[in-house]
Amino acid sequence: LSLHDALPISNAEKSLNFEASMQRLGEIVKALDGGNVPLEQALQLFREGTMLVESCKQLLDEAELEVVKLTKGPDGMPEEEAQNHDAE
Repeated sequence: LSLHDALPISNAEKSLNFEASMQRLGEIVKALDGGNVPLEQALQLFREGTMLVESCKQLLDEAELEVVKLTKGPDGMPEEEAQNHDAE
């Protein structure tokens, strides 16, 4: 377990990681779409892209869990669902 794994990552850091990963993915796609990349380098870029996609998916899944759940209230309008953190 590294120090990086042991420390919580802030939302700002997650956002930066997501944005940086998406930017790198764009670079990889552009390079692969150009068709001028040697096969071995293309495979390496593909592997890197696959790992970045998985990382971005994980970050998006975590962000989704943080979004406030909405439910229909008695009047049919959305309202925030109470979060009970003491039940854990």
